[in-house]
Amino acid sequence: MQPTIVGLSVVVLLMAACCQDTAAQFAQCTGGESCVDIRDCAKFGPHYDEPAKWSAALRLEFPTKVCKREWISGGNKYKVCCQRPNDGRKRGLALLDLEGCGPYTEDRIAFGQDAKLFQYPWMALLMTRESEFLCGGTLIADRYVLTAAHCFKERNIAKVRLGEFDLSKPIDCDKRGELCADPPQDIAVEQAITHEDYSSRRKVNDIALIRLAKNAVLNDNVHPICLPVNAAMSTKQSLYFVAGWGTTENNMPSNKLLFTKLNLLPNSECKTRLQPFERDIQLYGTQMCAMGLNLTDNCTGDSGGPLKSISINARYVQYGIVSYGLRTCGRSSAPGVYTRVENYIDWILQHLEE
Repeated sequence: MQPTIVGLSVVVLLMAACCQDTAAQFAQCTGGESCVDIRDCAKFGPHYDEPAKWSAALRLEFPTKVCKREWISGGNKYKVCCQRPNDGRKRGLALLDLEGCGPYTEDRIAFGQDAKLFQYPWMALLMTRESEFLCGGTLIADRYVLTAAHCFKERNIAKVRLGEFDLSKPIDCDKRGELCADPPQDIAVEQAITHEDYSSRRKVNDIALIRLAKNAVLNDNVHPICLPVNAAMSTKQSLYFVAGWGTTENNMPSNKLLFTKLNLLPNSECKTRLQPFERDIQLYGTQMCAMGLNLTDNCTGDSGGPLKSISINARYVQYGIVSYGLRTCGRSSAPGVYTRVENYIDWILQHLEE
């Protein structure tokens, strides 16, 4: 273990020697590079933690590539900007189905609190090894689910369930029993990717991706939602929707997928409404707020789920991720705070690969 500790000490000295105020000058990865653990970047191998064995040129380059530093037992852990290999695999925007995502048809829109079968086929449930449901999420590509970083704070997410509607039934059918969905798909988590700058204290950068262990099988009840990646995916709607299986006004999780309608609030008004309950609350440009009528709102258990609306090209697009609220579900009306997805499109695309 001694070479590793010594190596890390040399890295610290390199940082001190080559960079002024390094904590404020971490690199911003550009040009197709991603912020990855130094051990995942081939150019620093095979002596990843022993910079004394690096070439002089690599030692000079290192400070310009450090994008994050974390303290771990025994020393610092570094992440660096690194070019992904040109191996012919699809990445980023190429993995999003911009033509077929977010299907929207009038005959599947319910006007009550219960969603309809096949209405929101991108909804996902995040599960522990014990099959306890902790958070929501959305399928955005065959192998990726978008959710909130805080869902990984305390518990291990081991599986994702797709194609669920009514938790109390093994097979979901419409009210007449004439049209049934395929069984839900439980897929293991291959990798959880939380935002490098997520702060649980400040509640910012609350976004994460899950890479599934295998591709989801797409069908009428498993289908990706759209993301606001271009002008056609923008919206002129004032009405938004949030959905999930979270706690209802009776403080009981719902077996059936629920949704409610919300209106956006300016962040300044949102902060004013929340300050009587959380005096030190801060809202950032990377966040957005929405509020329902008649005590409707996102409730506990819907964390990581989507805030969505209809785009100008008539598709469901996810504009927000449920981040936090006052947990006043059904008791008093208060805004919910959402991670603003459009601010993180580059981050999302950087991490998508076949």
